[in-house]
Amino acid sequence: MPRPMSIACTIALAGLLVPVAIALALECPEPQALAGPGILKETPAQTQRIADLLATGDDDNRIRNIADDLRARYPGVQNAEIANYLMAAYCPVVAKMSGVSEQEMQARMDRFVSQLSRIIY
Repeated sequence: MPRPMSIACTIALAGLLVPVAIALALECPEPQALAGPGILKETPAQTQRIADLLATGDDDNRIRNIADDLRARYPGVQNAEIANYLMAAYCPVVAKMSGVSEQEMQARMDRFVSQLSRIIY
């Protein structure tokens, strides 16, 4: 069973993204170490490539292309798995931004999650 992720949102049982406030700092989930139900098995290099792509701008086309690629490589992948993976890849990018307040980091993650939700669901 995948462990829960504590970032700007969690996946509700209904498959919707629900925002969750973070009290002190942006906490990013660790990539899942093992393949299994609900977990996309990607290498650290693959995850870093996705993070690098998202760091250049999390526009709709980029997210859509990444999600389509994941669906092609993982037939039957659930939307929640894709959302978890992309949030886990993007969160460290935001957390490492210099000169950005915790509130702005949270706002960036919230915007990303909203955009991700609109595209994937």
